[in-house]
Amino acid sequence: MRYCKKNPGWRKGLTLLEMVIAMAIISVVFASVLPLFRNVQASWDARRGGSEAVQNGRAAMEYLKRHLSVATRVTSVSSLSNMAGYIEFVDNTGTTLRCDLSANNYIQFGPVGSQSELAGPVTSLQFTCYSLDDLDSPTTDVDLIRLVKIEADFVNSASGAEDKSFSTSVYLQTSGDVSVTATYTPYEFDAVKGKELVLAQIDTEHYLCAYTGNNDDGWATILTVDTATWEISRGSLFEFDDKKGKSPDLRQIDPTHYLCAYQGDNDDGWAAVLTVDTGTWEIGVESSFEFDKKNGKTPSLARIDSTHYLCAYESDKDDGWAAVLTVDTGTWEIELESSFEFDDKKGKTPSLAKIDSTHYLCAYSGDKDDGWVVVLTVDASDWSISKETPYEYDPVEGKTPELKRLDSTHYLCSYSGEDGDGWSTVFTVDTDSWNISDGTFDEFNPEAGKAPQLAPISSNKFLCVYERCNGKDTHDGWYNTFTVNTGAWSVSSNSAVEFAADTARDLDVINIMDDYCLCVYSGDGDDAWAVVINPSGNSEMRP
Repeated sequence: MRYCKKNPGWRKGLTLLEMVIAMAIISVVFASVLPLFRNVQASWDARRGGSEAVQNGRAAMEYLKRHLSVATRVTSVSSLSNMAGYIEFVDNTGTTLRCDLSANNYIQFGPVGSQSELAGPVTSLQFTCYSLDDLDSPTTDVDLIRLVKIEADFVNSASGAEDKSFSTSVYLQTSGDVSVTATYTPYEFDAVKGKELVLAQIDTEHYLCAYTGNNDDGWATILTVDTATWEISRGSLFEFDDKKGKSPDLRQIDPTHYLCAYQGDNDDGWAAVLTVDTGTWEIGVESSFEFDKKNGKTPSLARIDSTHYLCAYESDKDDGWAAVLTVDTGTWEIELESSFEFDDKKGKTPSLAKIDSTHYLCAYSGDKDDGWVVVLTVDASDWSISKETPYEYDPVEGKTPELKRLDSTHYLCSYSGEDGDGWSTVFTVDTDSWNISDGTFDEFNPEAGKAPQLAPISSNKFLCVYERCNGKDTHDGWYNTFTVNTGAWSVSSNSAVEFAADTARDLDVINIMDDYCLCVYSGDGDDAWAVVINPSGNSEMRP
């Protein structure tokens, strides 16, 4: 019997029923998966729309805050209930600016009548204003407005997604009566040249000013401030070093004698005792002394006692050094007690603050211009100097630091950070270990903060003056006021104000009384100027 073999190339196919079942299964799978894809797409659209709204909102709030912070007065503002609000104000150049909504619900900003779109779209824009006397009840009285709150809801472009809300507050330095100004008439006290200026108080009306004059020689004069009119005058000019007197610093010895450390001939370190005749207000020099024959750049002085002074400075190759100088109050001769290298790499532009009679905080710009601070210890038995553990408070950049004492363990520091912006923080010194820590950092000006100088107005309030670079050779003068929260030891800054629009370099500032401060600076052509600044703008504070 013979059998037929099956064709080896034959394969079993799908029946129609199997195909129907497979299609049904695929349909069920797609029916359950597609909503997930739609949800993922919707979530992505919402995140993308939210990101765009956040970017637009932050940029708009920062832009409006920057421009409102230099407003001299508000001229018109919408009511609180207006969801399509507006505000008009005059800035520090005299230009009237307006912010409102365009027809397509974009925030627009610019000179009145020629605004351009800034950001959006938004569903609401509100301006809420307050006076200084009542921060709870909104006001639309333009003569009273000093605080402006801006609120806006930015549209999330994704369908059904939640919009993003943003708000910011701006403190106006001046408002209403424009006759009340923050600065008084500047006074040119050296029309030839006046750079790298420094002040020391003699009494409430007289101030010793040392500076670098023509041909980089050392000069000094007495500035007199009339506290009834705030007008400034000067006495005779005195040349205390006819070769070189760069980067001077001053400390009072007694009411008629002042120690002046400076960068002398060949950039070596010098110190001199300047004397002030309080009858004629004439200046003289008692003695001069060369304390470092290599280099003595950008010295900073701190008083140890009536006859001893700590001096920190840049020596050869910009390394950081400190020296104890002794002043004989009988002969007024100066001697060097000891020298100490506190940073063998770099110690530029040091600033000193006294902790106690044997410890001193020193902030400086170290290697690669990063910010460093260290406690220097002075042994009163032999006047030798040593250092505690240094602390790097800004690993990126910490140029031209300025220190002010808050109490025995806390110190305010302002400095120029990366890209020349202005920063402040509070250092805490552990007086058991002498270790240093820093608090929250406040960027008081994201555009500028070169060479800041501080003057205390009250126990926790400070005026900070500094330079802003507008080009290669253009440096205008600005100030902020700082408030130190003594509970959290944090710093908050008010809006920046430009007080010298032409040129202002090498600033120094000192408190006169209340909120009134004397500021000196080098102007256009390197001539020397002085001005009284009253950051509160309150004329009723005058005596």
